[in-house]
Amino acid sequence: MSFPNHHRLDHEAKPRLNLTDGQQPQPPWGPLYGMSRGELLVLRRELTSLLEKRFIRVSSSPASSPVLFAKKPGGGLRLCIDYRALNAITRKDRYPLPLIRETLNNISKTKWFTKLDVIAVFHKIRVAEGDEWKTAFRTRFGLFEWLVTPFGMANSPSTFQRYINWALREYLGEFCSAYLDDVLIYTDGSLRQHQDHVRKVLSKLQDAGLFVDIKKCEFEVTLTKYLGFIIDAGKGIRMDPDKVKAIRDWEAPKTIKGVRSFLEVANFYQRFIRKFSSIVAPLTRLTGDVSFTWGKEEQAAFNSLKEIFVTEPVLATFDSERDTVLECDSSGYATGGVLSQYDEEGVLRPCAYFSRKNNAQECNYEIHDKELLAVVRCLEEWDAELRSVKKFKVITDHKNLEYFMKPKMLNERQIRWAALLSRFNMEILYRPGKQNVRTDALSRREQDLPEDAEDERLRKRVIQVLKPTSYCYKETSKDEEDSAQGWVMSAKSV
Repeated sequence: MSFPNHHRLDHEAKPRLNLTDGQQPQPPWGPLYGMSRGELLVLRRELTSLLEKRFIRVSSSPASSPVLFAKKPGGGLRLCIDYRALNAITRKDRYPLPLIRETLNNISKTKWFTKLDVIAVFHKIRVAEGDEWKTAFRTRFGLFEWLVTPFGMANSPSTFQRYINWALREYLGEFCSAYLDDVLIYTDGSLRQHQDHVRKVLSKLQDAGLFVDIKKCEFEVTLTKYLGFIIDAGKGIRMDPDKVKAIRDWEAPKTIKGVRSFLEVANFYQRFIRKFSSIVAPLTRLTGDVSFTWGKEEQAAFNSLKEIFVTEPVLATFDSERDTVLECDSSGYATGGVLSQYDEEGVLRPCAYFSRKNNAQECNYEIHDKELLAVVRCLEEWDAELRSVKKFKVITDHKNLEYFMKPKMLNERQIRWAALLSRFNMEILYRPGKQNVRTDALSRREQDLPEDAEDERLRKRVIQVLKPTSYCYKETSKDEEDSAQGWVMSAKSV
């Protein structure tokens, strides 16, 4: 990859340098994470490669973010920089993402679609001149700073959106839309016209040095999924059924406890449901002093309520200009979430539901990580929606999550999650579990719980005596420092 020149769209690191009460800003700093000998060898090779490409240089910056490794899914190690301290004092780049509603209006009557998955090549974009020192990271081999945009910084997605908008500026709104790394090309004319549009867009991406992941692209289709909606040529736009799959797939309760869990969701939305009391009566009766019997009447009430949950007037269409709330919860065996927004009357209404079983490994996570897993899954599920709003609230019943983005030592799993969370402008708030009824119920559907002792999640359950390994601060010896310093001095000539 060639070294890019400076451009008016260079990435700006924007720490808040003017603090109140005359305080002096503290440059971000983090201690060294301990590494094995094998990891140190990989780190040295990685630094050598980055220096040769001129992506980084030796630094004397007062800032210092720590580095660490995360395992790649397919094997090997990925170098990560823990920029949480820098992100915490960074002014958010308010560069706008496309409005989902406006984008959908532009493409609602078109005939042909091609969807491109652009690889976000941050290293094609320079760090703004004078901002390089803010990106400095600390290693056993010395201090370095980036000359190109690194991963993990809070405003990197905004920088990429600005760059791709510049690359496709001639065609945006005419026959293409760019939402971060998702580019949709749409044509209201013939297939030949559409092919011409695709060639023009690909040419602009090539000129900008951007690449697409061919395995994730769709060419010349009449039905596609974009920004959480299904776009069907000639039929218009409809909601993606995945948004309500957690409700539609909810199986009939088998116990009184299961009925009560479902009724917690129903009671929350009763203000939107006409004749609620009569509809829910067969289920409410089961919670009294009676034996559990599930018949046609109970099944009919259960089905009616599920259908009401996923249609008007309960379910709202997502609007990126409204105040947004993400509620998440995790049980021992599943995670759940509800994406909601406030309507014109200030009433919180759901836009989508989510629920997923945990696998055997995830069932062994500590409580903190299980709750964080619920947040991560919901962010991944509603990525387009949540990155389109200025800021949103995340409600969780685990108080420690409020402090996750603050500097502290992380384990390997949390390292990966911290990089994901840095993309979003959100505020994590604590709410006791008793008040978190909807997500609590979605993470505790009876169908997601182990049915017997042969369930893999029970057979592989581990009682933790020691906490999972976390990276910890490690002082370096005099010999290690001398060896590292000698390598850094030779690196300055690269």
